[in-house]
Amino acid sequence: MKKIFLSSLILLLQLYAVAQDPFFTQAFNSPLSLNPATAGTGEMDLRFTATYKRHFINVPTNMQYAAVGVDRYIKSFHGGLGLLLLNSKEGYINKTSFYGIYSYGLCLPNARLHLGLQAGMGNRSVNYNKLYFSDQIDNTGVIPGSVSGADLPLNNNKFFADFAAGFLLYYKDNWMVGGGAQHLNQPDESLTSNIYSKLLRKWFGYVRYKLNIDEDGFRYFLPSMIFYKQGTSNSFSLGCEYKDARVGIGAWYRGNVDFKNSDAFAVTLSLDLFDHRTNDVSRARIGVSYDATISKLGFSRSAGSGEGAFIWEKLTPKGVKSEDRCEEDYKMTGTPCPPRF
Repeated sequence: MKKIFLSSLILLLQLYAVAQDPFFTQAFNSPLSLNPATAGTGEMDLRFTATYKRHFINVPTNMQYAAVGVDRYIKSFHGGLGLLLLNSKEGYINKTSFYGIYSYGLCLPNARLHLGLQAGMGNRSVNYNKLYFSDQIDNTGVIPGSVSGADLPLNNNKFFADFAAGFLLYYKDNWMVGGGAQHLNQPDESLTSNIYSKLLRKWFGYVRYKLNIDEDGFRYFLPSMIFYKQGTSNSFSLGCEYKDARVGIGAWYRGNVDFKNSDAFAVTLSLDLFDHRTNDVSRARIGVSYDATISKLGFSRSAGSGEGAFIWEKLTPKGVKSEDRCEEDYKMTGTPCPPRF
């Protein structure tokens, strides 16, 4: 009974509250969901990514999020095309979105700039078959076989258009800067006809620096910062990863910009299944992370969050590797082409 009331309460809060987006701890292992400008920026010309997160393991509403994407660099388009599928389940609320992405790349002296646009459709619905209302409950609990007379929302299983835009800049050999906005049109997600529940525009930005610790660049540190702002809410992630040819290990702190409200400490681990020093046509990476909750919710109540990611890249027969695109596409012979990382 307690779980029923808790689930119903959380559902009602979500229906009437302004919607907020989830985010992945391994944001750079889910590039398309991070920034539409990343389409076609893989080291190889064809890339597939998949990410899954189980949020707050102990919370009975079973909050989980998934992202699946595929993108490809196309020389004749001067950039990349991508497809992205997102799904989130929070209690009995289900949301699925599907997007098409185009990213235009431009090689500049000592820099590479990518500009991305994203357009798609979202769907939000509630499974009312698993909910109990007041006319189905008495002092003994749920009435067996009872059917509620409550009116269901007119706009359940609602579709809406959704748009985003972003940029990605690689500068020299060490800097990566990205930013942009999602939900540019602030679509209405309300399930009722008399309540307007807009999905607020989300601003994002990030900076990454590559600090080499050997002459060949096979071992390096990646200190990074990611920022999100959606409505009055904001999130700030600060971390550092160590990477070599096969392994990546990272530690992250996440909280508000003013550091007054901390969210979690996280650790990440990624394994490259192909050694890029000897294999120049394929890439495959698996990553896992764990978030330890340090917010007021408490670690004992939430048990933290777990996440898994997978990336696969392939150089097709007529594909162009990332390091060769400036000269191959734009005919800028002699112009340095900053590496992606």
